[in-house]
Amino acid sequence: MDIHSFFNDALTYGAIASNDLSKTNALIEEADKLWEQQLRENPTIRTIMKGDSVDPARISDAFITETDQQGVKKERPIIDLVQQGGGMFGIALLGYSYIMEKVGVRFHSHGGTSAGAINASFLAAVPNSVYSQESLFNSYGKKRAATKSEVLTHIISNTRFDSFMDRKGIVGYLQKALFKNMGSWQLWTIVSLFSALFLLGSYFIFSFLLDWFKAFTTFEIRVYDFIIGTFNVIAYLVFCYFVLLQVLGSNFGINSGDAYYRWVDTLLHLMEIGNTKELKTRLRENAVSLTKNGKKERTQPRLVLMTANLTHNKVVKLPEEAGSYWRNPWNINPAAYLRATMSLPFIFHVLTPKMKHYDVIERSNRIATKAKFVDGGMLSNFPIREFHRVDGGTPSFPTFGVLLSSRESKEPGEKKSAFLNYLGSYLKTFRNFYDNDFLINNAETKMLVELVNTTEYNWLNFWMTPKEKKGLFLEGVAAAIKQLEKFNWESYKNHRMEESNLTRFK
Repeated sequence: MDIHSFFNDALTYGAIASNDLSKTNALIEEADKLWEQQLRENPTIRTIMKGDSVDPARISDAFITETDQQGVKKERPIIDLVQQGGGMFGIALLGYSYIMEKVGVRFHSHGGTSAGAINASFLAAVPNSVYSQESLFNSYGKKRAATKSEVLTHIISNTRFDSFMDRKGIVGYLQKALFKNMGSWQLWTIVSLFSALFLLGSYFIFSFLLDWFKAFTTFEIRVYDFIIGTFNVIAYLVFCYFVLLQVLGSNFGINSGDAYYRWVDTLLHLMEIGNTKELKTRLRENAVSLTKNGKKERTQPRLVLMTANLTHNKVVKLPEEAGSYWRNPWNINPAAYLRATMSLPFIFHVLTPKMKHYDVIERSNRIATKAKFVDGGMLSNFPIREFHRVDGGTPSFPTFGVLLSSRESKEPGEKKSAFLNYLGSYLKTFRNFYDNDFLINNAETKMLVELVNTTEYNWLNFWMTPKEKKGLFLEGVAAAIKQLEKFNWESYKNHRMEESNLTRFK
């Protein structure tokens, strides 16, 4: 895969709206500037470096061997990488993975949900041959090797995400106004005023008509006013319900998701990935020279993309469980998996595979039902448990995780009212239980997981400006630096060994 040709082809086939290298270079330069500053000012960062790369022993006991542009072989430590979903917050994930790759860290298996699944899938799909090519984004005029993350950053920098919101007309206009201003008090003030005017207007119109025709006494009018006013509220709620059904349609989503599917499909084909078999082959090729504890091994890295099956009320791991929903999963286009994991409820249509699925519970009754997939974040937004060794042994390399939002709810009195905080926490508990239960009961994940600061951004703003994209990207850069600063492989191994001994003697 030649990077330059790939970008030109992506533009030709409409996967990117422009091929402006300066947009991407601006992000890369800022990221490199932050990294160089850390090298100068942070003694911990300096101690973990070995030349221009991180010391492999600081990260893991496993590595792959790469040959750089000068023909020099270098050992690169490997990790599994899990990335949380979060809509447009996903741009921060690229800043994180860029720094990791820049210092020589390589990725073995990948896991993610929604936006995290996009980055995970593309990092898995881009061949490792990219590392032997010269970067098109040479910060400060310095030549260096390319990274997968900068390829993806260029795609994101030149993609119009608003094109995924393909609903037109008044609904499309209102959708844009709502999502761009989700946290704006002005928006909700307008909505509240409209509702109040609708109710009051209906009330006074009926009152005026009754008074005009003088069909009732004053007392009777007051009685009817009360009844009519009550029914106005009910009528308004019914009106809103039917309008919502009309807007969402039979697939319960404002936007079809077809534009997003075509975008993913085009990019994957340009990466020479057309089906699941080719994707798994690429994963294996990228890790074929893996060395663990001094011994070479051929491994099959995993790609785990989480989605939620509403029909059978369960978490589904794709592509591993694809055989339950498609007749020939090896021939399925991986774009379908990404379409399933990012089906944000009510924003995009649910995805229904073209195969009836027999749930284990229902199989005895032979009741055929079709699975309906929505955003995996409904049940598991951070699938780090999928890569955690459970036999009590010490892993050969770690699993790093990137969170795009805090797992903790605000304490009462912090900005939100106590009631709104309670309501938010109530819903969040059910939504995050699957992931939080694992994170809370495995204390060592604190060494592995880093939180990106996304508090100043709107995850539903598909109309983000270049400045906002840049801000998110750099937040990801800062999170990667924190992760490198705090993680020490030997300390982590010792902790796991102590944990294993405690478990053995219980």
